[in-house]
Amino acid sequence: MEVEILSTELIKPYTSTPLSLRHYNISLLDELSPTMNVPTILYYPVDIHSCGKENVTTHSICMHLKKSLSMALTRFYPFAGRYMKESYMVDCSDQGAEFVQAQVDIRLDQLIGLGKNVQVELLNCLLPRPVGACDKDTDPQLAVQVSAFACGGYAIGILSSHIIADMSTTSSFVVEWAREAKQLLEGLDHDHDHDLSVSPSWNSAMLFPGCKLPRLPPRFSVDHKIVTKVFSFSDSAILKIREKARLDSSSEKLPTRVQSVFGILGKAIVDINCVIPGRPKRFLVSQTVNMRGRTDPPISKKQCGNLYLVASARSVAGEAGVDLQSLVELLTDSVRRELANCKKIVPSKGEKMMITPGFNELGKAFADPEISSVVMFSDWCKFPLYEADFGWGKPGWVSGVHVPMPNIVYLLRDRSGEGIEAWVNLSVDDMAKLEQDANIMEFTS
Repeated sequence: MEVEILSTELIKPYTSTPLSLRHYNISLLDELSPTMNVPTILYYPVDIHSCGKENVTTHSICMHLKKSLSMALTRFYPFAGRYMKESYMVDCSDQGAEFVQAQVDIRLDQLIGLGKNVQVELLNCLLPRPVGACDKDTDPQLAVQVSAFACGGYAIGILSSHIIADMSTTSSFVVEWAREAKQLLEGLDHDHDHDLSVSPSWNSAMLFPGCKLPRLPPRFSVDHKIVTKVFSFSDSAILKIREKARLDSSSEKLPTRVQSVFGILGKAIVDINCVIPGRPKRFLVSQTVNMRGRTDPPISKKQCGNLYLVASARSVAGEAGVDLQSLVELLTDSVRRELANCKKIVPSKGEKMMITPGFNELGKAFADPEISSVVMFSDWCKFPLYEADFGWGKPGWVSGVHVPMPNIVYLLRDRSGEGIEAWVNLSVDDMAKLEQDANIMEFTS
């Protein structure tokens, strides 16, 4: 697959950002987030005849997406700004989001048809820049690449800076952008006077004031080659894993779908490291927890920024590895504790947020020689990316990309909406062992 870049330009908000909003201070949780971009790609196998649209070309699609992007940026104005490291703030002076137009030399179905055999590293060619390119003052906080395939289908690759956005924020932006695009295509009126009931909120620093902590770089691997593979779990396979992971066979209650998939993958990854003679048996697993709607008082789901906690837990594997039921229980309990922390995490007026144990545990584990492996999980299944209809139908696939960080696993819905795709990033040697793991071979398709 070869991708040719045709043009690159900056898209500014449709209406200028008010002077009172030109400085966006980042929150404590923004400071704790890794300095990298949050990546995702949406694929649209456009059939112009079936959707009743005529005279649609790659050029007209890009022009349509540019205009609607400009409209969406009015509400998501920090995405058009630039991060000022020395000031711990985003200069929201409408510098613009990056928009790249590209051409791909294959049909979209040739790529999607590869399924689990897709070479994930190639998908990064559908992104406008590297995942780690967001630390310079000139780097955009949002970058988009629209790649046209030989069949007329296209892909939208999106990078949002983790400095100011988590996946929930990015998903909200994508849905808003798609809504603007579809209304524009249908000729509906647009009201750009901000309706407070629907507008996103960008005031997380008021809830969690920043402490000007030194930003930690992401743990991109330079010593070992990291590869990314996609493991697909069907609905029926997930049910079998849940049955297998049930701690009490007499109980009718099963562990959740997500915890069960994390458990089967986490067991395989931990076993790879812990069963090696001479290696420490201790390990740590962590999972991100969305705070929105779970705090007291509740934080709105329209609140933008980084609003997640880290549920972390340490344990010790046996000589033969870690037990699936025990690992799933460990993950479930750690999330339950972090959800309890959510209830008391919003500080009272004049107080500052206390860094929760999960962040502390994760930071300490990376520096602890007695920890053989640190495995990090994120669940993106509930974010409505498959609902993003820009006017020519919903995406046929939503994918992740290659992230050169070891022991990272994130989950996405599959195309059917019933199964789960696990995007796993491991060293080359560990990935070869994971693919031969008996449980992984049994439950993945």
